[in-house]
Amino acid sequence: MKKEISSELIEKTRKWLGKDGIAFFNEMKEKHGKYDAMFMEGSIPHPVHFREGMQVRNFMRQSGLCEDWDDHDFDDSWVELITKVIDGIETVTELVWEDDEQ
Repeated sequence: MKKEISSELIEKTRKWLGKDGIAFFNEMKEKHGKYDAMFMEGSIPHPVHFREGMQVRNFMRQSGLCEDWDDHDFDDSWVELITKVIDGIETVTELVWEDDEQ
């Protein structure tokens, strides 16, 4: 059974990703058509699922919001989480960050 992604996890992930993380995933979607792209950096493959995706999955594990999830749940849900984070934002430049307000 597919796990539910809570609004709290979406918000916590948005803050964790920050402007740079969101910009990275936006670039993947724009350039390669999906957030978990596989592309070449010169002659070296760059598998987003195994690199940045692993960072997202580890964040999810440590968030305290996915206690009953197993490895398959994380693998099957991280792209959906990133999609929900980014779909909730009009543009990266319109984001209001707590650090910017000080």
